Amino acid sequence: MSPVRRLLFMAASLLAVILAGCGAAPAAAPSPEPQVVQQTVIVRETVAVEQTVIVPATPTPVASARGEIVVYTSRAEALFKPVIEAFNAEYPDIKVTVLNGSNGELAARLLEERANPQADVLINSDLLTMASLAAEGVFAPNDSPLVLDVPEGFRADDGSWVALTLRTRVIMYNTNLVTAEELPRSMLDLTDPKWSGMVGSANSTNGAMMAQLVAMRHQLGEAATAEFIRGLVANDTQFFGGHTDVRKAVGAGELKLGLVNHYYYHLSKAEGAPVGVIFPDQGEGEPGLIVNSTNAGIVAGGPHPDLARIFVDFMLSTRGQRIYAEQNFEYPIDPDVALAEGVRPLTSLRLSSVTLKTMWDELAPTRALTQEAGLP
Repeated sequence: MSPVRRLLFMAASLLAVILAGCGAAPAAAPSPEPQVVQQTVIVRETVAVEQTVIVPATPTPVASARGEIVVYTSRAEALFKPVIEAFNAEYPDIKVTVLNGSNGELAARLLEERANPQADVLINSDLLTMASLAAEGVFAPNDSPLVLDVPEGFRADDGSWVALTLRTRVIMYNTNLVTAEELPRSMLDLTDPKWSGMVGSANSTNGAMMAQLVAMRHQLGEAATAEFIRGLVANDTQFFGGHTDVRKAVGAGELKLGLVNHYYYHLSKAEGAPVGVIFPDQGEGEPGLIVNSTNAGIVAGGPHPDLARIFVDFMLSTRGQRIYAEQNFEYPIDPDVALAEGVRPLTSLRLSSVTLKTMWDELAPTRALTQEAGLP
């Protein structure tokens, strides 16, 4: 307390004593002035005549939080379950209810529920959809330091959505069926008639597949991308609802090649399947490897915003990031978290220059293109 304030307080106290002795109601003491520190910790002054005592407020420990959150996710259960289990181990009093669906299904549901949100968090596998939903006001701003620490290209400017992991688009192959000399070197090679009936891919409902096509359309142009899609269809490519079916078909020898995210190759290899991986379009002048992300967003107006922030922070914490890296073979968004053994560093690869965050408005015309070209 400053000398001036100390003198004023002492004078007010003395006046209060005099008035009390005369039978008058005592004057109210000056109100202490709270000071906010780091937006959460309040420091308040307990004033005595001779000294000032600083007493920090004691916030409720995060670990003691309790309640329930509802998480909508497009992620496969096998990839998401380990992180949920780790979260439950750290926060046993927070129940997590998970509702699964495709990126498109969950996006439509969130838009329908805007007047009465039912979900607290969306975890999806398509940055383009996240950016599109953010533009519709579906997500609440999040100024968590862990969120704002993520590179700007992989989060909303206001933190309303944030990438959790990165994935690259690769071609996996069955090593018993394809020789090194036969291997394709580019995504465009998958339309070669020699692979007729021997390629697997996710269909147009898959976020990673759509993000790849948006990037290709942006880099190669509409005509070349349409030709690529028509080539896949004409080549009797087998289309699945997700990548798990693709990787299993390749591992079992039912297909020779599969267009997947990189970690599906690692998951198959860890299971002992005879598979290899190709990082396509790495030559000089070629478009490079397409990178997409898995993401989290807190639903605006959701029932439990405080618990939702705790959940997203855990996903970005060192422990959460390690689970994604070590068990799922994904690239953690935190560069200080080590990659799983055998995962090739992104720094050793030629990456596409496309920034998907800025291209969400190209999603609709790309969807129209895929329909016109016949992609199921």
